[in-house]
Amino acid sequence: MGTEMAIALVFVTAFLWMAVTLTILSAIDRPERKARRQERRDIRDARRIEYRPVAAGTHPQGRSRHPRTRRLHPH
Repeated sequence: MGTEMAIALVFVTAFLWMAVTLTILSAIDRPERKARRQERRDIRDARRIEYRPVAAGTHPQGRSRHPRTRRLHPH
Protein backbone atom coordinates (compact mmCIF):
# COMPACT_ATOMS: atom_id res chain seq x y z
CA MET A 1 0.00 0.00 0.00
CA GLY A 2 1.40 3.39 -0.98
CA THR A 3 1.90 6.33 1.33
CA GLU A 4 -0.82 8.35 -0.39
CA MET A 5 -3.28 5.50 0.08
CA ALA A 6 -2.45 5.24 3.80
CA ILE A 7 -2.89 9.00 4.28
CA ALA A 8 -6.21 8.93 2.43
CA LEU A 9 -7.39 6.00 4.56
CA VAL A 10 -6.51 7.87 7.77
CA PHE A 11 -8.37 10.99 6.61
CA VAL A 12 -11.46 9.02 5.56
CA THR A 13 -11.50 7.15 8.86
CA ALA A 14 -11.17 10.38 10.85
CA PHE A 15 -13.94 12.05 8.85
CA LEU A 16 -16.31 9.11 9.32
CA TRP A 17 -15.54 8.97 13.05
CA MET A 18 -16.30 12.70 13.44
CA ALA A 19 -19.51 12.43 11.41
CA VAL A 20 -20.82 9.49 13.44
CA THR A 21 -19.85 11.14 16.76
CA LEU A 22 -21.56 14.42 15.89
CA THR A 23 -24.67 12.59 14.69
CA ILE A 24 -24.92 10.64 17.95
CA LEU A 25 -24.35 13.75 20.10
CA SER A 26 -26.90 15.70 18.10
CA ALA A 27 -29.52 12.97 18.54
CA ILE A 28 -28.92 12.80 22.29
CA ASP A 29 -29.31 16.58 22.83
CA ARG A 30 -32.35 17.04 20.56
CA PRO A 31 -35.21 16.90 23.18
CA GLU A 32 -33.40 19.37 25.44
CA ARG A 33 -32.77 21.79 22.58
CA LYS A 34 -36.39 21.49 21.49
CA ALA A 35 -37.61 22.34 25.00
CA ARG A 36 -35.23 25.31 25.20
CA ARG A 37 -36.43 26.61 21.82
CA GLN A 38 -40.06 26.34 22.90
CA GLU A 39 -39.29 28.20 26.14
CA ARG A 40 -37.61 31.05 24.22
CA ARG A 41 -40.58 31.21 21.84
CA ASP A 42 -43.01 31.48 24.77
CA ILE A 43 -40.96 34.31 26.32
CA ARG A 44 -40.83 36.13 23.00
CA ASP A 45 -44.62 35.84 22.57
CA ALA A 46 -45.15 37.22 26.08
CA ARG A 47 -43.06 40.34 25.32
CA ARG A 48 -44.68 41.04 21.96
CA ILE A 49 -46.14 44.54 21.59
CA GLU A 50 -49.41 45.10 19.82
CA TYR A 51 -49.36 47.99 17.40
CA ARG A 52 -52.17 50.27 16.32
CA PRO A 53 -52.24 52.78 13.49
CA VAL A 54 -51.81 56.48 14.26
CA ALA A 55 -54.85 58.68 13.77
CA ALA A 56 -54.82 60.62 10.50
CA GLY A 57 -53.64 64.23 10.72
CA THR A 58 -51.67 63.90 13.97
CA HIS A 59 -48.27 64.42 12.30
CA PRO A 60 -47.20 67.49 10.34
CA GLN A 61 -46.88 66.87 6.61
CA GLY A 62 -43.31 68.21 6.35
CA ARG A 63 -41.91 65.03 4.89
CA SER A 64 -41.77 64.95 1.15
CA ARG A 65 -39.08 62.32 0.50
CA HIS A 66 -40.85 59.34 2.04
CA PRO A 67 -44.56 59.91 2.37
CA ARG A 68 -46.17 57.32 4.58
CA THR A 69 -49.82 56.61 4.66
CA ARG A 70 -49.80 54.90 8.06
CA ARG A 71 -47.53 54.75 11.07
CA LEU A 72 -47.68 52.22 13.87
CA HIS A 73 -47.22 53.08 17.53
CA PRO A 74 -47.24 50.78 20.55
CA HIS A 75 -50.20 50.90 22.89
